Amino acid sequence: MIGIARMTRHRNEFGSAAPIRALILTMMLAVSVTVFSHPVAAEDGLTGEVNVGGSMATGNTDTTRVDAEIKARYKAGRLEDNYRLVGEFSDDNGTTTAQRILGSVESRFDMQESLFVFGYLEFDDDKFSGFKYEIEGAFGAGYKVIDDDNMRLLLQAGPGYRYSKFSTPAPPALPLVSSNENEFLIRGSADFEYDITDTVSMTNAFIVTWDSSRTKIENTTALTSALIGDLSTRLSVNIRYNTDPPLLTKKTDTLSKISLVYGF
Repeated sequence: MIGIARMTRHRNEFGSAAPIRALILTMMLAVSVTVFSHPVAAEDGLTGEVNVGGSMATGNTDTTRVDAEIKARYKAGRLEDNYRLVGEFSDDNGTTTAQRILGSVESRFDMQESLFVFGYLEFDDDKFSGFKYEIEGAFGAGYKVIDDDNMRLLLQAGPGYRYSKFSTPAPPALPLVSSNENEFLIRGSADFEYDITDTVSMTNAFIVTWDSSRTKIENTTALTSALIGDLSTRLSVNIRYNTDPPLLTKKTDTLSKISLVYGF
């Protein structure tokens, strides 16, 4: 067992075990490729990490859980690019209980020592969110409140746009409800990184998006401790809140996990 993951969600049965196992293998392959494809990361300004957690049980119960995340940061002069790929998969006795793929890219350009502009694009495919997928983009300005060797706090905000595709069509009783949603929005975030010691660090990422239909809030807190070499262990808690989710879905999702992290 690489790690332990626990997800507090109320889910309906969805599909069979075959698709999730195929997606798990695909994600693990992507992780392997990423780990061994950046031997010169320090030279070309690329840093990042691969974060994997999961569990498996057989016998009276047959459950599989895999969570994987790849993050990379590339810096070149005043330009900084941040990439992120997330996969969450869970199978319980042949029933898929979690299936999510998220990818995002964000570019920041320093206008002054503490002031920067940014552009952000995200694709989120969560089969149990009530949406088939969502695409979100935003741009704006940010400010480096703290930018020291061992501490970093960035605040940013700006306008954006989101396209959401519902996973099921509107009920016959509601013919005026569309199967998709288009919204202009305001997106704000706060990113905090703190090296507590040479071997222990803490991060907190807070994101809020507001539009005329709903407000979405997400917060992720993580504590990382060096293990050996480039390997670390991490304890993290992710909370996602939606003020007006689709029918039959809850407003809050919580994911707490212990995982193994490889830094490059």
